[in-house]
Amino acid sequence: MKNHSFLKYCTSILLIFIAVACTTGNKEQKIVTVTIQPQKYFAEKIAGDRFNINCIVPPGSNPEAYDPSPSHLVHLGKSIAYFKIGHIGFELAWMDKLEQNNPNMKIFDTSEGIDILSGTHEHNDANVHHHHFDADPHTWSSPKNVRIIAQNMYEAFVSIDPDGEKVFRKNYKELLDEINQVDSVMTERLSPVSGTMFAIYHPSLSYLAKDYNLHQLSLEYNGKEPSAFYLKKAIDIARENNVKVIFIQQEFDAKQAESFASEINAKVVPINPLSYNWSEELLHITDAIAGK
Repeated sequence: MKNHSFLKYCTSILLIFIAVACTTGNKEQKIVTVTIQPQKYFAEKIAGDRFNINCIVPPGSNPEAYDPSPSHLVHLGKSIAYFKIGHIGFELAWMDKLEQNNPNMKIFDTSEGIDILSGTHEHNDANVHHHHFDADPHTWSSPKNVRIIAQNMYEAFVSIDPDGEKVFRKNYKELLDEINQVDSVMTERLSPVSGTMFAIYHPSLSYLAKDYNLHQLSLEYNGKEPSAFYLKKAIDIARENNVKVIFIQQEFDAKQAESFASEINAKVVPINPLSYNWSEELLHITDAIAGK
C-alpha cells in the first residue's frame, strides 16, 4: 500500500515537471532581431506569435550613431536571424561585429529591391550645390517601399521557419492591405499639393517626396549643422517656393528649425519617422504637408 502511494506521488511530481517544461518551452520563442521600430512593427505583424522580435535601436535614439545596450546584445546573441534595414549608420558600424559574435545568425536585407536614393542632401541652387552620394537609408518613409520591405520579411520568415508559412502568408496579406490603405489615403491627400516643397532638419523623407511628387529642403548640411551661408540660401529657396512647414525629428535640437520657421513664416511640426506606429506617423506628416 505504501509502495502504491509512493508511486502515485512520484507520478504526480513527474507530471508537474512535464507540465512546467511544456509551458516554459512555449514561452521561449525563437528570436529575430531588427534595427529600427518600424521594422519591428512589420515583423511582428507578419510573424504573429511564432517569433519574438528584438529591436536594437530603442525609441528616441538615433540609428545613425547608436551603440547597442548589453541587454540588446544578449538577445542578438540568441537570434536566429537579423533583418537589416540597409545602409543606416548603426548597421554600417556594427554589422561585421554582430555577425562575428553570432556566426550562425542569418542576415536579410529588408530593403533589397528598392531603388536606393543618393545625393539627398543636394540643392538645385548652384550656390549651395554639393555632392553627397551616400545611400539614403530611410526607405520606410514611403508605403510604396514598405510593400517591398514587407515582402522581403515574409520571404525571410518562410525561409527560416517553413512550418509557419500559412500563418506568415495570412499575416502578410493583412499587412499589405494596411499598407495599401495608407498609400491610398496619402495619394488622395497629397495629390492637390503635388509639387509642394517642405523643409526638414534631417532629410529623412526623401522617398516620400519622390513617390508623391514633393520637394524636400534639408537644413542639415552633409550631416552637420548648417553654416550661416547655407542657412541664408536655404531661407531664400524656402521663400521662393512658399514653404509653409518645417519638420523636426525628436533626435535633433529644435532651435534652428524654430529660427528658420520664423524667418519664412512657417510652422514647426515635430515628427518621429522612427515611430513604431509607422502608418499613424506617415498620415500625421501627410496632413502637415497638405495643410490640414
